[in-house]
Amino acid sequence: MLALLILAILVGGSLQRVAGMGFGLVAGPFIVLLIGPIEGVLFVNLVGAMMALLVLGRTIRGVDWFRYRWLVTASLLVSVPAALLLKNASASVLEISVGGIVVVAMTLALVTSRLRGAKRPFAPEARLPLLITGAAAGFGSVAAGIGGPPIAVYSVLDRWDPRAFAATAQPIFLTNALAAMTAKLLVADAMFPDLAVWEWAVIGVALVASIGLGELLVGRISASATRKVLVALAYVGGFATLGRGLIGLV
Repeated sequence: MLALLILAILVGGSLQRVAGMGFGLVAGPFIVLLIGPIEGVLFVNLVGAMMALLVLGRTIRGVDWFRYRWLVTASLLVSVPAALLLKNASASVLEISVGGIVVVAMTLALVTSRLRGAKRPFAPEARLPLLITGAAAGFGSVAAGIGGPPIAVYSVLDRWDPRAFAATAQPIFLTNALAAMTAKLLVADAMFPDLAVWEWAVIGVALVASIGLGELLVGRISASATRKVLVALAYVGGFATLGRGLIGLV
């Protein structure tokens, strides 16, 4: 199990360094399958926060703090109510809901993007889209450990530069993960997986190694390719979460 965890962290972490997101989307579903729906999501929140902090150290100069403030404000306001609402909810139903919404939202974003060409559907400084996106990301973080797809949808609609998105996403993911962990530990009585100290140490090494792997790739991938990776990751996360929920329901 530890070997599979390390592999998931290496792949997800390198993608997060390149595209700004990827750990929760790619590694998250596999980690939850390995550890379980409750402890697994909490583990994804914890390791995701550490991953975002490491990437932020490399990208902090490119962070758009205006967008960050509005996205995180909405996300934090949603976290505790979402934890209370989801305390006794079926994990499978939640995953089906989150996964389905992500797939539909990204599809609509791509269709809208193609119909409008290079024109934004809203002004860059518009705050309502940021608030809606932040609330959706906060709910996704609490419900399934996945808060990236709503932000990816926003980035597609906003024509957000991929490099700026990759930088700004890190403090958002860090804040969301910490808020989701705190809400679930205090409200939902969740617990971290029972791993030995040496296992946690190996996981920490894997986190750092994944960032190093991403550094080797980030300078060799164009902005256009990065955007395609971003869209693909959103779909992978959405379908994986949807599939996991359907399997659990059956």
